[in-house]
Amino acid sequence: MNVEKLLNSIFEDASTNVKEIFEAKLEEYNLSKTKALKLLNIDKDVFEELISGTARQPNLINIVKIAEFLDFDIASFIKIVLKNQSPENISSIDSSRKASFIIKNFDVKALTKLGFFDNSYSTEELVAKVLAYFGYDSIQEFEEQLHEPLYSRIKKNHSDKMKDFWIKSAYQTFKIVKNPNEYRREKLKELVVKIKPYSQDVSNGLLTVCRALYNIGVTIIFQSYLTTTQVRGATFVISGKPCVVITDFNKSYPTLWFTLLHELNHVLFDFEAIETSSYHLSDNNDLFLIEEKADSFARDFFMSEEKFHYIKRYITNPYVVSKFANEIEVHPSIVYSFFIWYQKSLYEKNYHAAFKEHYPDYVSAIKKLNPITWNEENLKEASQKIRSILEI
Repeated sequence: MNVEKLLNSIFEDASTNVKEIFEAKLEEYNLSKTKALKLLNIDKDVFEELISGTARQPNLINIVKIAEFLDFDIASFIKIVLKNQSPENISSIDSSRKASFIIKNFDVKALTKLGFFDNSYSTEELVAKVLAYFGYDSIQEFEEQLHEPLYSRIKKNHSDKMKDFWIKSAYQTFKIVKNPNEYRREKLKELVVKIKPYSQDVSNGLLTVCRALYNIGVTIIFQSYLTTTQVRGATFVISGKPCVVITDFNKSYPTLWFTLLHELNHVLFDFEAIETSSYHLSDNNDLFLIEEKADSFARDFFMSEEKFHYIKRYITNPYVVSKFANEIEVHPSIVYSFFIWYQKSLYEKNYHAAFKEHYPDYVSAIKKLNPITWNEENLKEASQKIRSILEI
């Protein structure tokens, strides 16, 4: 039973006088009220409180008994009983419904720490905040237009509410951006091979590539990483079009480009599988067993193992690395990043903290794309800005 629908029906349905119906039944059965209540084993005062709406916590057993006596189905009779309840009692049910909605869907503690919620918010303010953020007027609208489309095809019960929040935020943003361009896979194949040189332009490279992708029906957005989620990126299929979201996981410029190519591999080769479940997350859970293939695609695209074996002899010489990066048409930080990865993968050598001075500030690369940072009042305005940036 949907509580919000139930509460709405209380105010919409015509009133039903239970007392009159009960008395009609007494006449029909030729019973006195006292006799009937004795047969039903319901105390007279309890009965009066129940039908007058003064019972603070109506007993379910008594409700079932009376519904049976009056030939009402239980759901309909509960609505009638609620309709007769005092405004205070109905208000308390509504408050419980809102509290349940917030607890079930959102990690209040983590989102407060993030700054999305204010520490002083009441339950009413928490609900108002999330509805305004996602652009809905009611909890029912939120559930029907945001929750059900994402989870109706395949049950995905995320225990991690922050991940769920991240997914819903991205999904809603894509819905509002609503890329009008037709998705053309062949055009994407042609475009992907041209992407690499744009990694050399820290300020405008990603923006240029994202605009080109948008023009062939592939929407790219950037959404800030949420702690505990471990999500680098994700691919959604919405209205038959691929939508990619990238995070600032690791806060590393090379990782942005690696993730972009990783997700584009999913778009090219895993589209149908992802469409069956609406989205695919690139995180620690490889539910489709497609992550390694996408990782290999992205690695070989930027710097193959063969190229690693060449440059590893010169990795401490910035001039040679820069020249090499220019020859293979990537930013030097990508060479350093992949050198570190190959060293770890092939030789178990850890260069994790090395060469950071050669990495540009990743913020410079994404700031023109209006990333979702959780400071937005609502996704509608943020999405409209993203669309205006991507449309040429």
